Amino acid sequence: MRGKDLSIYYGKDANGACSFSLRGKVLPVGGIKEKVIAAKRAGVDTVVLPSDNRKDFDDLPQVVKDDVTVHFAETYEDVFRIAFPDTELPKSDR
Repeated sequence: MRGKDLSIYYGKDANGACSFSLRGKVLPVGGIKEKVIAAKRAGVDTVVLPSDNRKDFDDLPQVVKDDVTVHFAETYEDVFRIAFPDTELPKSDR
């Protein structure tokens, strides 16, 4: 079963596009180049991408990667910590 796609807007300067499994794993997404270009055009300078898309980002032309800070996430917890660095992650009942 495919996870839920999520586009996260953290404020004027940060954005992320991720797909999550039901267990909180960040799944790879397509269109990395287009997502990064769209973020830059919108004035976003920080992007969160799935760790499995690192090679896709690394393969982009340098002009696309310039002036953007990218964080790679493997789990929902990683995304939460990047998006809300001053907020403690709620405790799980697992």
